[in-house]
Amino acid sequence: MAGKHSNWLYRKLSSMRVSVYLVGVLSLLYSIGTIFPQGADMKEYTNAGGRFLGAVRFFNLLDVFNTPWFLIPASILFLNTLVCAYDRFLGLRARKKAFPGTFIPQMEIPLPLGKTEAEGAVSDILQKNLGFKRPKSGPPPSWTVVEKGLSYRWLTWLYHAGIAVCFAGFMLSGLFVREGVITLEPGRPEPVISASPEKTGWLVRKDHPPPPFEIVLDEFVTEYAESPGLEYPKDKLSRLAVWLGWKELSYKMGEEPLIAKDWFSKLRVIKNNRTEYEKTIEVNSPLKFEGYTFYQEAYEQTLKLKVRGEPGIIEAKTGERVEIPSMGAKLEFGTLRNGTVLRLAGASGRIKPFVSVDRVVQTPEGTDGKEPYGKLEAGGSITINGHELVLTGFKEASVLSYRYDPGVPVIWIAGSFVLVVMALRCFGAWYLLAYSIEERDGRMRLSLSIKTKGLYAEPQRIMRGLTRGLRALS
Repeated sequence: MAGKHSNWLYRKLSSMRVSVYLVGVLSLLYSIGTIFPQGADMKEYTNAGGRFLGAVRFFNLLDVFNTPWFLIPASILFLNTLVCAYDRFLGLRARKKAFPGTFIPQMEIPLPLGKTEAEGAVSDILQKNLGFKRPKSGPPPSWTVVEKGLSYRWLTWLYHAGIAVCFAGFMLSGLFVREGVITLEPGRPEPVISASPEKTGWLVRKDHPPPPFEIVLDEFVTEYAESPGLEYPKDKLSRLAVWLGWKELSYKMGEEPLIAKDWFSKLRVIKNNRTEYEKTIEVNSPLKFEGYTFYQEAYEQTLKLKVRGEPGIIEAKTGERVEIPSMGAKLEFGTLRNGTVLRLAGASGRIKPFVSVDRVVQTPEGTDGKEPYGKLEAGGSITINGHELVLTGFKEASVLSYRYDPGVPVIWIAGSFVLVVMALRCFGAWYLLAYSIEERDGRMRLSLSIKTKGLYAEPQRIMRGLTRGLRALS
């Protein structure tokens, strides 16, 4: 009974139908994962007006790729791929009969030779002139079989094996991945300890030690470009004239014609009290060291303010509102403009740091609104309600996300290998040619049957080459 069950299980796991069903289930789950924000907090999702709250909670749709609904079919598909690869490998090693019981002739050529001479001549043309080889498995009686090109059977097996290795990479990622965020201030070495809750793999302890190196931010630079604003006509007739091409669009430089193009963090890796590696990273150009990858994610800016004539320094982060009681005002500071700028004329230079200041006011609806108040430069001041507010300094910190994932190299190599094998399987050229030489009506006749795989296979070219070779013998 146990043998029957094991045979049934093996047949199911090696079944292509099971593979199709599992891929369908996983495709549905991947679609769900693209609809619902993965990694989001349930409270934030609810406050943002998220729908289907009951189903989202019950099925954990905000973390669907770590649920049993995903992991179970993914694990079964992994086993299915392994069993399929193993089953096909056994078949290839055993060199099972890969030919039909007989072949249907597709072409017949009369030969002006005796049987022995004809067999030798046809074999020489196919093997020496056209590059065919004899397979090691035996064809049916009275037929000789030769093949040419990469065997699609081995390519199919290699495809399955590559997919299995990809799954192994996914498992490595699930077991050992580490993801987090660190904030670096210039000149201060920081260990790789996440400022927010770190996402870890199933086998990583929550209290695992940080890696044996630190990261130093030497400099954070924002690169701006000068960009004029489009002055679009307000009246309908002018807009119609622009649409008809009678009038050209005009542009003007606004108060803040600077658009951020890129952010750069000049980093150093410190290990054993010495610099091991240096790199200036930007968006889509991370730093990689000892399996860790550090990405430029964001930045933080903190302003140092002082009300003239009053003691103490006020620290305020850009983008946040701060109330200054002595001034009787609540203020919000925009992004600090600091770094380099590329002018329209082609020149480049440093920006004198400045920040826009908005005053928080009550709207008629009773909510907080903002009204522009002015521009505050580094070392300069702005007067509000008779009090002078001075920007005495600022600091910029670089926010990096990091990821340690030992499965990535495995997935990258195996995935590239699978793509190459798939390309060879689809676009390559494989030929299986069977021929038989028999005497009929007092003359030797060559019967041919050819089977091909791959988009670039051209059976007509093989037939023409064989025909030319035979004509040269007559």
